[in-house]
Amino acid sequence: MRPARGLLAVAYPFAVFGFVRWVEPRWDPRALLVVPVLINLGLLFVFGRTLRGGPTIVERLARLREPALSAAQVRHCRTTTAVWCAFFTANAAVCAALAWAGPLWLWTLYTGLVSYLLMALLFGAEWLVRSWRFHHLSAAWADPLLRRFFPEGPAA
Repeated sequence: MRPARGLLAVAYPFAVFGFVRWVEPRWDPRALLVVPVLINLGLLFVFGRTLRGGPTIVERLARLREPALSAAQVRHCRTTTAVWCAFFTANAAVCAALAWAGPLWLWTLYTGLVSYLLMALLFGAEWLVRSWRFHHLSAAWADPLLRRFFPEGPAA
């Protein structure tokens, strides 16, 4: 089963590139505006397929830093993966709506800046929640600040 997953992971970017090369000379150039939609759908697929069984993608990444995760941490990773899936779904929908009916300047602003700011915000919020909830503060640069706001985390 692993070779099929690996093949799909390699084939998808080539399929998106092939779509762009095929569409460009044939259709309205606005058809190229769906590329961010395809990228978000690809990320949704990568994250979403791990929700079906086995470790989620967030859990795999968490285990790189801390191999022994508690049951509460595994649940948190699963919830975080579902939140990312919801984000990619919403982001793809907004990108599609802007590509279909929005002005080019708004599509450019959203896909080139706003969507990345939203990703950074979600990533940062998850990091704060995880730091507070599981109280894993070490000597990292932000940990002294977090200790001031979260002196004692809740029970894991």
